[in-house]
Amino acid sequence: LYTHIHTLLKNPTWFYLSASPYNLYPFLRPFLHTHYPPGPILLRNASWMDLSGFLASLTQGTEAYKSSRMETLHAWLPQRKVLCVGDSTQSDPEAYADVYRRHRGWVRGIFIRKVTGVAEMEEKNSQARFERAFRGVPRGVWRVFEDPSELYEAVEGLKGT
Repeated sequence: LYTHIHTLLKNPTWFYLSASPYNLYPFLRPFLHTHYPPGPILLRNASWMDLSGFLASLTQGTEAYKSSRMETLHAWLPQRKVLCVGDSTQSDPEAYADVYRRHRGWVRGIFIRKVTGVAEMEEKNSQARFERAFRGVPRGVWRVFEDPSELYEAVEGLKGT
């Protein structure tokens, strides 16, 4: 999927946003650089060296964290269009829908991978959850997928937007 997007959209800028703590960077970086197009990794500041960052990481939920980082990206690149790719395990649908509602036109698409084969994902993968999360977001903007090939046509539709 990422190679398809990268080729079709002519080398877009990539940002990898994760709620993982930054001390996982040494493990995440080689994995991302091996399997995904290059781009900066935005991780949560959770360190005993920075008490405010550590406390925020304990109290700020994944949705709020991702929404705030997306706000930062919007402040940096308000004229760029973005495509959000996430999964159903945590709060990606809710966070990305929130950003879409606040910045209509900036988010061109939201693709959420439905994680299967993992225990206790029934509610997180329910159509009702996705409908709630994406309330107010046009159905053509968001897609839930299991196989990346399901999105190739949707990516084609993003060319030139």
